[in-house]
Amino acid sequence: MEKNKTGKYLKYAIGEVILVVIGILIALSINSWNQKRLDRQEEKEILSNLKEDYKNAAEEFKILNSLRYSFISAAKEITLINVDKIEQYPEKSLDSLFGWTLYAPTFNNEAGSLSVLLNTGKINLITNTELRNILIAWPGDVADMVEDEISDNNLYNNDYKNVLSDYISVNNLTESNVTLFSRFGAPTFAKMPDNQILKSDYESILRYKKFLNLLHFRVRVISGTYQETKYLIGKTEDIIQMIDIELD
Repeated sequence: MEKNKTGKYLKYAIGEVILVVIGILIALSINSWNQKRLDRQEEKEILSNLKEDYKNAAEEFKILNSLRYSFISAAKEITLINVDKIEQYPEKSLDSLFGWTLYAPTFNNEAGSLSVLLNTGKINLITNTELRNILIAWPGDVADMVEDEISDNNLYNNDYKNVLSDYISVNNLTESNVTLFSRFGAPTFAKMPDNQILKSDYESILRYKKFLNLLHFRVRVISGTYQETKYLIGKTEDIIQMIDIELD
């Protein structure tokens, strides 16, 4: 101060502060850029995993709808059977038709990658807003379809099987030529020894109003599930297409 150098030192100090601030800003910018790079890398991994999940879901949906279509077709044929001429229908043919009605297919609802994203909040790493919103809405879309699956399962387990077992040999249906689609392949069911008491009485069951109504109820529910699953198949294909665009 005595030598009137205050201004000079003040300018020097300000220069030092500016240099420090610039250094901090550069460091923050580099850190931000690096974090964004890591986020985009993680997003790419997330999208790749999601793509596999949705490809598997689409495949399972198609298998489920194939089973549902076969059930509905068999149910329609059963309804059209002329009971007064039941002897004209080979028993093995009837076994096959009724065998298709033993299935109440359900979606396993395995969406590992999406569940992790939603539970951890990492869904926000997906930069495409439209895709992110579709993924967030996905569990609700699936829940609507699963709700109808549960309705059919309740009909099948609580009423339909009980009525069927009063008139039909389940053993015969087990060895009918129905192929069950499964992630574990076509299973081989154990066959019980034949028993005359368990002989199928197709004429009586086809004259039983409760059985026919239960069959109609199941067709109604499964038809709804079929349409919902068809919609979900289209949605999985849209999601996969959007993911491919993001990955590109």
